[in-house]
Amino acid sequence: MLGQEIEASTGPASSMSSTAMFVLAITLYDVPAFREKAEAEFVCRGLGDGLLSVSPRHPIAASDKVAAQCGDDPVVALRAYDPVVFQPVVDGDVLPMDPLSALASGVSRDVDLLVCHTLEEHWFLHETGGVREVTSEPELVDFAKALRLPAGLVAGYRALLPDAPVFERYLALFGDAQFGEYSSRLAEHHAGAGGRTFLSRFARRRHNPNGEARPWHTADIPFAFGNLAPDGAALRIGGTPDEQDRVLSRRMLRAWADFAAHGDTGWPPVTADATTVKVWAVPEDQAADDSRSDVRVLWRGVPFFLLRR
Repeated sequence: MLGQEIEASTGPASSMSSTAMFVLAITLYDVPAFREKAEAEFVCRGLGDGLLSVSPRHPIAASDKVAAQCGDDPVVALRAYDPVVFQPVVDGDVLPMDPLSALASGVSRDVDLLVCHTLEEHWFLHETGGVREVTSEPELVDFAKALRLPAGLVAGYRALLPDAPVFERYLALFGDAQFGEYSSRLAEHHAGAGGRTFLSRFARRRHNPNGEARPWHTADIPFAFGNLAPDGAALRIGGTPDEQDRVLSRRMLRAWADFAAHGDTGWPPVTADATTVKVWAVPEDQAADDSRSDVRVLWRGVPFFLLRR
């Protein structure tokens, strides 16, 4: 059982870009219409026993076909924007409860937790063709309805980013719904249950001749693990690292190493009174109370079962 495994562990743990889709995904087993479409592609009735009789390549190819149809025929509105077919589901057995509820219940309070996410997560998914483009106000409203986001969030992001085109507001809202706000709440739930918790956010950006290297999904990984080699990190960090990048990487690597060895990152943990977040940037980092930021205020009181059907 997941809860027993978490409870049995007492070592430190790090979560990078925790995603709400993990918890709130609509899977083949949740929606009969989606299941029917998938079974038709699998050419076998009954996903359970039927899958045992086919090659593993067959359901992968079939799921790719289903995902490719989601833009025009998503079956579930959310899948028009996120066509990932297979995702975990809370079944009461393998996954007994969603991670936010599990952390809030205190099952992992003895585990020190370091949470990190990037400032503009969904720009990477846009760059790699992983999300649908939304470029008009009506499309943005439809997107919000698909994720069951309150209308006030759409208006709030418009006020926060008054000069930004619709597409940029869409990516900001989607990124915070799936990664940013969820990561902050993960840290707060763990701390609220008595767990020692540290929160950080990767915000390094750099202007290049071919555009801007944004703090997008996975950009923090090469820095935190000290691997800025161009062959493996060029896409994530926007080209060849400069000296400021190498210094930033050393700062982050030191924090992760100290956390693993001593349970201390070098900045204050999240408490009931303040959600301190370490913001990684160049030339200098900063620490702030995340609970008071404009974005977090917008999300205050919004339930995080947004993506359930």
